[in-house]
Amino acid sequence: AKPAARRGKVLFINADAEYREGRAQNYLDPEHVEKIVSAYQRFADIPAFATIVTHAQLAENDCNLNIRRYADNAPPPEPHDVRAHLLGGVPKAEIAAKAELFAAHGFDPNRIFVRRDDRYLDFAPEITDEKQLRARIEGDDGVKAREQQLRGAFDAWWKAHQKHIVRLPETQALMGLRAELMGSFEKALTPVGLLDRFQVVGAIATWWGDALFDLKALMARGFEGVVEGWVTTIVTALEEDDKKGNPLDHKLVKRLLPELIDEIAEVEGQVAELDGTIKAATASNDEEGAEAADEADEALTDEAVKELKKKLGSAKKKLKAMQTGFAERLQAAQAAVDAAQAQALVVGILRGDLERELERRVIGHRGKVVAAVEGCWTKYRTTMRDIEGARDAAKARLNGFIAELGYAR
Repeated sequence: AKPAARRGKVLFINADAEYREGRAQNYLDPEHVEKIVSAYQRFADIPAFATIVTHAQLAENDCNLNIRRYADNAPPPEPHDVRAHLLGGVPKAEIAAKAELFAAHGFDPNRIFVRRDDRYLDFAPEITDEKQLRARIEGDDGVKAREQQLRGAFDAWWKAHQKHIVRLPETQALMGLRAELMGSFEKALTPVGLLDRFQVVGAIATWWGDALFDLKALMARGFEGVVEGWVTTIVTALEEDDKKGNPLDHKLVKRLLPELIDEIAEVEGQVAELDGTIKAATASNDEEGAEAADEADEALTDEAVKELKKKLGSAKKKLKAMQTGFAERLQAAQAAVDAAQAQALVVGILRGDLERELERRVIGHRGKVVAAVEGCWTKYRTTMRDIEGARDAAKARLNGFIAELGYAR
């Protein structure tokens, strides 16, 4: 039976905006599932997402069960101030409406705006280009401090709770680990105020979904087994003809063989540069190719081109040798990893993946702050008077040209 507090009530959840866009289809990621399930379990009002409606309210609406009628997630209309459009200035009311967004990220609008009068603000006089706005916001002391506060909370949480991951091969409690990490992560990071609880939970839910296979391997085979499995995956991918991605980009490779990755990247750059130079020097047939060839001929003789081709061949041979020997070097590096090093590798990679998920959401939230300020610039920076002045100046220039040509009467 339902708890007494829920009797006679219906929870409407509008989750039609909770998905990730794809080319052929859209996707429901772990963070979206977590938000929907969390809203259902909490059975509470969430603005623009979930609403509790009583049976009496449903009856008043003729038992209309249209979800948007009760949980409308449509964004509010963009406000426009006619006086500001005509005479300039940014309405204080519009900045006040964004106060919650700005405060969450520690942004002080006084870094951007100055007082015009009781109702309007102006952009600071030293700001003359819209491109300056992003730099101002990203460099704001309050913004940087709030972001650092969140990173500090993450560091403290990880230090306190990574032990549960380390003990997984012993405890074998995979779902218990999930519950502990999800709950403690939300409690540790949500109070910072930068991200709301759904964004915080979304970060770790997405991380958990991505890391689940590795965590299962950790539970079954230990840290050394996880590293061995990663190496096997990389080597197998290197042998496949239809690679979906570059196996050398695997997170383990960057930690075990960073020097080799840099060496391969350097040689790849040389191959690309030499190949581009040779193609530009020998281009022909189409107009653009012929023009490029004419320009290249002035600087490169046939002998020079032959020398470049020789260098290109050597670079390609070197690159092939490095790629061929890569699997052996990777396996050798893995064989030299002891139990403590394997644990440090796996824990470090898991931490880095979660940190990136969190940072992605921080960047997204900062982008909303930037977009809000840039929106004010787009709307109100150029006034009707500016447009009229530009029009009158253009008309005067045109009349001058007409007079010079002798067409004016």
